[in-house]
Amino acid sequence: MERVHLFWLLCLAAAPLSAESVASVDAAGFAPFHRLDSDHNGYVSRVEARIATGLRDVFDSADANDDGLLNSKEYRSARRVVEVR
Repeated sequence: MERVHLFWLLCLAAAPLSAESVASVDAAGFAPFHRLDSDHNGYVSRVEARIATGLRDVFDSADANDDGLLNSKEYRSARRVVEVR
């Protein structure tokens, strides 16, 4: 399982960020879920979340099942936490 995560981590790290993705980050440091999910697997990884500064701060606490990925429900939860701060 770790090899699979490492593989995707390396693939995503090699992929350049587009100006469109960076520009779509809101004032709280969040982007729309579908923009962050660059490999379209239905999850946002820590690597994909690197452009969402607000998400980086709460990624671990938002990852309810500790799988290193956020599904859309976990992502919405993280967003609510940051909006409350």
